[in-house]
Amino acid sequence: MNTPAYVYDTTRICGNIQKLKTAFPQFAILYSLKANPYPPLVQFIASQNIGADAASQKEVMLARANGVSPQHIYYSGPGKTLSDLTETFGHCVLIADSFQELERINRLAKERGVEQEVGIRINPDFTMHGTPGIPSKFGIDEELCIKDAFAAFPALRITGIHVHVQSQELDWKKIARYYENVFRLAVRVQQEIGHPLSFINFGSGIGVPYQETDAPVNLDALGKHAAELVAAYRPQISATLLIESGRFLVCEAGTYITEVLDIKRSRGKTYLIVDGGLNGFFRPALSAFVGDGHASAEPLFTAKDAWRITSDATTPETEVVDIVGNLCTASDILAEQIRLPRAAAGDRITFTHAGSYACTLSPQLFGSQKKPEEVLLPQDTISH
Repeated sequence: MNTPAYVYDTTRICGNIQKLKTAFPQFAILYSLKANPYPPLVQFIASQNIGADAASQKEVMLARANGVSPQHIYYSGPGKTLSDLTETFGHCVLIADSFQELERINRLAKERGVEQEVGIRINPDFTMHGTPGIPSKFGIDEELCIKDAFAAFPALRITGIHVHVQSQELDWKKIARYYENVFRLAVRVQQEIGHPLSFINFGSGIGVPYQETDAPVNLDALGKHAAELVAAYRPQISATLLIESGRFLVCEAGTYITEVLDIKRSRGKTYLIVDGGLNGFFRPALSAFVGDGHASAEPLFTAKDAWRITSDATTPETEVVDIVGNLCTASDILAEQIRLPRAAAGDRITFTHAGSYACTLSPQLFGSQKKPEEVLLPQDTISH
């Protein structure tokens, strides 16, 4: 295998899919393509009866090309142009992010002489943390979702809602309270539109433990609470219930591999110069100079020291090193002052948590270096 490279473990992905299906048997699961749009990966996940959460026209078509049926593709990104909507019309479930998008979809429906079913993304008057609703670039403010507002679009039938307020949450109790708020919102929307919803998209939010001190989401407890909510609201809600997987399916199933090109010792510091530094895997480079406490920067930044870094060097001797890339910039740093086995040129270094928001977020054109390869391992193949 050439380096730099991203390696994705299908066995691990299947295990994560099963975890969600076991915890949430009453829900359908959607794969968030923005987490990792590598086509063979998308195709594999689709083969496991997982739908698609698409944030762009291209992601809709990527899902279609890799085996996802239109009724299981939910297109909810903001800023959809008339061209986006025209190209995806009939290829997905459209979720309007604004009144302007509703107007555009209404226009297309009139031109085709159909009543078009459409979902709406709502910016709710709640968050996972119980604070009041806040301004957002995403969705229509909850207080504006009233019957009279939707009456302006006679060619449309509102059939679903989509809510998402936070990613990367590890506290199952906060997620559970959020689910309950979404159910309450759905009941109110049904009352406004005067007919039952056919789907409710609860968004993502189920986080992945990055740092050693992180505890994973208690899926057993969350699933039990979700089942209780479903039972309580079923007399009022008959809709299909959806959960976006976010990074959960793929983050820990991906490994980034880079090779030591040179070793430089300069005035008391040792640098391992590797191929594919920040241009290969940007997130560790960003965390090297951002610091802690930037949750609003998701998914660019999650936490400092959010990767386990290992080397295949076999020597028992260790040393403290900085891992830097081969770009002509001093900011090309993947890790600072970490202890690894003493390296030699040709040794390989691996980074965990590289299955989501990794390859696609990296500035691969910077420096005109070679782009990372991506490899999808068959099931039951050991990836490290």
